[in-house]
Amino acid sequence: MNYNQIGILLGICAIAFLGFTLKKVNNPYIKGIWKSGLLVFVLYAALLIYVEIRWQFISDYASKYDINGNGFVDLNEYSNEAIDAMNKMTSSAKEKSYAALTLAAFSSIIGFAYLMSDWAVTHFKNKEQK
Repeated sequence: MNYNQIGILLGICAIAFLGFTLKKVNNPYIKGIWKSGLLVFVLYAALLIYVEIRWQFISDYASKYDINGNGFVDLNEYSNEAIDAMNKMTSSAKEKSYAALTLAAFSSIIGFAYLMSDWAVTHFKNKEQK
């Protein structure tokens, strides 16, 4: 199991927990934290699922040039298309390995921005009611 798959499982578990407990929270500021956490984990899981699906398509595309099925493109299997497919697969491998950390930071930034805006709206609504 790689880091992306662990991140997807973590995201799905967090979405389930936050989704089921959201109705039990009464404080609007705490509810904002819950909603922003839900947003973070939905983004995180969805983007990691996209990365895994994309990686699967790239690896299937590269493996179609491996005629004898040994896992490598041998000298007799070389073509310009095979070289391009293998280059795409090797360059995407580095991106895939850092995807879990990069998407965690990206999702957290978006979630924090949502939280700050939600707290500001809640503050102004409470101020108007007084």
